[in-house]
Amino acid sequence: MKLPRRLPRPEILIIAGAAFLAFVITLAVLSSHAHAASVTALRERQSAAPQPLLRADELEITPEDYMVPDLSPVTRPPQYVPYRPRLPKWSQELVQKYWVDPREIVKEIVGSINDRNMALLFQNVP
Repeated sequence: MKLPRRLPRPEILIIAGAAFLAFVITLAVLSSHAHAASVTALRERQSAAPQPLLRADELEITPEDYMVPDLSPVTRPPQYVPYRPRLPKWSQELVQKYWVDPREIVKEIVGSINDRNMALLFQNVP
């Protein structure tokens, strides 16, 4: 069953037409005002006497223009200050305190990799 096509009520058509007419009039007024402003600005720019951007002595290139300026700071930059004083030679006690055998590090890494692989291997075992 197809319903017959009806136009909206006349009041709605009148309101929609008036809104569209108001929109068109507003657009025409705004565009003419913008065009007039741009024309006056163009005339003002053309009437002003052209000024040179640079004087002749500013255009001249001298050897100093190719020199790299000295960018070194006036004060010395901050230097590294260690937490403890630097020693020219470590004592046996300090060596024993901080020494870590590289073999122990490798054993720890290999052990953790093996533990992870064993966990993955036995993960699916019932």
